[in-house]
Amino acid sequence: MTPKKAIYLIIFLSTANIALNVCSLMGLNKEKPLPSLSIPALDSLIQDSKSRDSMIMQVLLLGQHKNGLHENTIIDLCPMCPAIPKKEDLKITEI
Repeated sequence: MTPKKAIYLIIFLSTANIALNVCSLMGLNKEKPLPSLSIPALDSLIQDSKSRDSMIMQVLLLGQHKNGLHENTIIDLCPMCPAIPKKEDLKITEI
């Protein structure tokens, strides 16, 4: 097989691959979406994993704070950083 024929073969296979991908995507768009299920045990598992992740993040930030890695910045989850005042606590002094 000459190099020119090999290049034509690769171009043909590539265009065939693109055409098949477009056809399969159009077929997927025609299918009805699956109904969403609400499983209470799964929802509580997701919520527990989120709280566990935030606890892990707090421990990491606490270690960084003790080592002085974020001294000049205030990070919300860090338990050692001073609390950021909420919008309700802010008062307008000048208009």
